[in-house]
Amino acid sequence: MVRRTVRRPHSADHEKRPRQRRHLPIVNCITALTHDTATGVRPLSLPVYGKPVGPSRVQVNLNLTFKKSQKTNDPKPMAECHSLPQYSKAIVREIPDSIRDNSEAFKWKKRRSKDIIDLCKAREDHARYTQALRDLGLDVTVIPADEATPDCPFVEDTCVVVGNRALVTRPADKARRKEVDCVEKLLADLGLEVNRIKEKGATLEGGDAIFTGKEFFVGDSTQSNKAGREILAETFPDYPVFSIPVEPPEFHLKGLVCCAGPGIIAVGNHKAGRKAWEIIRKSSKHSYEALWVPDYDGLNCIHVNGTIIHCREDEWPNSCKTFAEKLMGFGRVELSVGELKKVDAALSCCSVLF
Repeated sequence: MVRRTVRRPHSADHEKRPRQRRHLPIVNCITALTHDTATGVRPLSLPVYGKPVGPSRVQVNLNLTFKKSQKTNDPKPMAECHSLPQYSKAIVREIPDSIRDNSEAFKWKKRRSKDIIDLCKAREDHARYTQALRDLGLDVTVIPADEATPDCPFVEDTCVVVGNRALVTRPADKARRKEVDCVEKLLADLGLEVNRIKEKGATLEGGDAIFTGKEFFVGDSTQSNKAGREILAETFPDYPVFSIPVEPPEFHLKGLVCCAGPGIIAVGNHKAGRKAWEIIRKSSKHSYEALWVPDYDGLNCIHVNGTIIHCREDEWPNSCKTFAEKLMGFGRVELSVGELKKVDAALSCCSVLF
C-alpha cells in the first residue's frame, strides 16, 4: 500500500461478476533473538531465489515480540462462518540501492531531507519482517533486488494468488512492469498455475485486491482499472469481484481497508474509509464486522493463519490498542516496515502469501 498524489483521472464504475469487550491480558510474550558466540549476532540464512542458500548481507539482532490474547471459553465475537486461506509460503524481495533516490514515491510528492532512506536500517527492518513471516511457519523465498526496479521490494503489487492459481498483474506505472517477469517465473517454478495480464490498457496491482475467502474487493484507483478487474474475475471465476472507489491521494484500496481476520475488515475511521466500508457492506451478500482503526497509517495489517501482523505500539499506540482489544482469541505480532515508510510502504505490500 502506498499513498501518493497522482495525476491520472479517477473513474467510478462498479461491477459484480455474475455467478463472486473486553480487554484481555496479553500472555505468552516471546522474544526471538539471534546470536553468535563470537560476535553476539548470528547472520540470517535467507533462501534466495536464484542464488545459493547462505548468510544474508544483513546481520541484525531481532527483537520481535509475539503476543497472544488469553484463551477463553467465550465464543469469538466475529463472524464464525468466514474462513481465510491457510498460508504455507511467502515471497519477499530484497531492497536495491536505487530505491533511495529513484522510488516512484518521489515522482508524486516533494522529497524532503527526512525522506532519505538509510539503506542499512531499511535492510535490517526488512530482515525483521522476513524473519517474522518465518517465525509464523511460512517457507519464505527471497528474490534478489534489481537495481533497475527501485520499488521491487513492494512485491505484493506484482501478483494475486488464491490457492494454486496466480494472476501476474500489470502495474500502472511502466517502470514497475519490469518487476513482474521474475515473479512470474518463480510462481511457475513453485508449481502454481500462472496467468498474466497482457492486454494493453488493463492495469491491476495487488495492493488494490482484498480477498476475504468468499469474494474480492478491488480498488477502482489510479493503479487498477475496470479492464484489470475483469481479468481478475475471469481468472478466479468462483469468486465475485466488487469495485471500491479509491480517490487520490490514496494509492491502493489497502490504504483504506484491510482483511484483519475471518469476516473482519479493518477500516480507517475517516471519510474515505467510511465510504469504502459502506460500499462493501451494501455490495456483498455476506456480513462482515468492521474493526475501526483510528490512525490513517496504523490501519494496514496482514492475517497469517490465525495471527495478525499489525502496527507497533510505539508508532501508532491508539491503533495498536484497537487491534489488541478487539481481536481477542488471535495471536498478534507488532511489526513495522521502518525506513520504507519514507517511500509510503506498508506491511502488506512487502510480501505475497499463498
